[in-house]
Amino acid sequence: MRLTSVSRLVAQARERFIEAGDFGGACIREPIEVSWRRSQFFGVNVDELDPPYRPDVDPGTSLSLAARPVLDRLESALTGTSMTVILTDAHGRVIARRAGDESLNRLLDRIRLAIGFSYAEEYVGTNGIGTALEDKRAAHVFGAEHYSGRLQGMSCAAAPIRHPLSGRIEGVIDLTCRSAHASPLMTALVQGAAADIAQRLLEDSTERERALLTEFLSATRRAARPVVTVSEQLVLTNTAAANLLQPNDQATLRDRALELLGSGRDTVDSSIVLSSGQVARVRYRPVEVGMVAAGAVIEINLHDDPGQNVRVPPRPEAPWGGLAGRHPSWLTACQQVETRCHARTWMLLVGEPGVGKLTVAEAAHRRCFPSSHAGVLDAADCAPDVPAWLDLLRSHLREPFATVILRHVDRLDPVTARRVALTLEEEGEAAGSGAWVTATATDETSAAVLELQDFFPVTVTVPPLRHRIDDLRELAPALLQRRLKGRRVTCSGEAMQLLLRMAWPGNVAELDHVLGSALLRRRAGQIQVGDLPEQCHAITRRILTPLEAIERDAITRALIEASGDKVRAAALLGISRATIYRKIHTYGITVREGTSRVG
Repeated sequence: MRLTSVSRLVAQARERFIEAGDFGGACIREPIEVSWRRSQFFGVNVDELDPPYRPDVDPGTSLSLAARPVLDRLESALTGTSMTVILTDAHGRVIARRAGDESLNRLLDRIRLAIGFSYAEEYVGTNGIGTALEDKRAAHVFGAEHYSGRLQGMSCAAAPIRHPLSGRIEGVIDLTCRSAHASPLMTALVQGAAADIAQRLLEDSTERERALLTEFLSATRRAARPVVTVSEQLVLTNTAAANLLQPNDQATLRDRALELLGSGRDTVDSSIVLSSGQVARVRYRPVEVGMVAAGAVIEINLHDDPGQNVRVPPRPEAPWGGLAGRHPSWLTACQQVETRCHARTWMLLVGEPGVGKLTVAEAAHRRCFPSSHAGVLDAADCAPDVPAWLDLLRSHLREPFATVILRHVDRLDPVTARRVALTLEEEGEAAGSGAWVTATATDETSAAVLELQDFFPVTVTVPPLRHRIDDLRELAPALLQRRLKGRRVTCSGEAMQLLLRMAWPGNVAELDHVLGSALLRRRAGQIQVGDLPEQCHAITRRILTPLEAIERDAITRALIEASGDKVRAAALLGISRATIYRKIHTYGITVREGTSRVG
């Protein structure tokens, strides 16, 4: 396709922006300019397309069912044209693709605009779907306006689908074609389709809300206990629940109920520690209308929980000894673990790698039964000699009132997990004399965890660091003090601000490693920005390849050596100024002028 003069100017402006970070005076539409800057911040690769893929697309969601008649109508209208209609969820993941000729669909497959792939801006840059989600309004992106070079020959228009009751964006409807076949009517067409789907969502919601109200009244009449009914748009409580629950309790119950609805499971029983310190036995029961989960009824009982005689104190103003953090999600997890430890109720601790699952379990043991035996067994050490590992497990279980922590049980192979289950069953009598067993896992859906689930009726999730980022202000000094053993080193305000901006995929373990690296350069006084390792000076939303990480660190080191001077850093690396500007934007490197490293 020959570029028109306008599209040629847009393409030239894009190249200049990617290389130098400005537009060279070119007049670019404001939504596109803003989107390019976001794409640059996200670190989107301009040459490759690698959107994340999740195959578990559910055709029975409320959005899919409401959109189906609208998609049918559009598919019929577009028959024989070179245009495809696409439906995504609220995260930009494609959940339906209709119409389009065979060659266009093959092209869409090559650029991964297919069911299961996400076209959010943070993954593929400026495009109709992702930009509509970011701007929360209709968007059209033609040809060279796409950030990714792989999308330059495409044009698209998309509109967000808002739920009429909640106002929340449920998904996006999009029309995509080759640029040569683009039409100015595409935007109007998707806006009309989005409005039609929203109207159907409203009609379906009315039916679901009636079903939820009926189930709520039925549950309330059956017993005089606290009852809560939740959906994505609605929360109902009876008088008993309103008197019992604090706002944090309601939020916790709602989050767990929505997890249940997303899992497709039937009734689930669990326990939570309320803000009052009471232990509540909670039953979650989904309410369905047709094939769609409308919400869940939650029945609360304070009298039949295994730990009914255990009452923990109200939420503490300070963390446990040896732990740091005051975020409600962190304190709730700690209190739930303490309650289970007091009651000697076996439990599963789940959370991302490095969040501190072992630390919490050990702290609960020290707090509740400091003089009794504690043993830690890592499933990663099991493979070389399984019988010896199982013998060690038996010996720990037989200690009176022992605490036994089984780490990384999701790493066990299914056969070994069954042998562990048999061992736990065989030692039931010894465990019944007082042993408290807690297992930790990252993947609670693994075959090994499912094999052992009957032994661990309670699950507690330890939140990731990014969900309690303000706790880093307390965590960093605590971790430094543990390493320093009497010496005093603190983080400067600038260094702390840089740490607070990071995503911390490795959680507290990664923070500890970063601080350890900084202490190699700063053994007294205040840790400065230049003392922090290279990965702290770059912000990117995607996982880098090993080669990209090496390249990022080399550029960061050169910039620090050059005190932030990009021209000097480029000379040190033997690359052009344009290249280092492009790489800085790609990796989100934030070394400021004047930044230097000591030692």
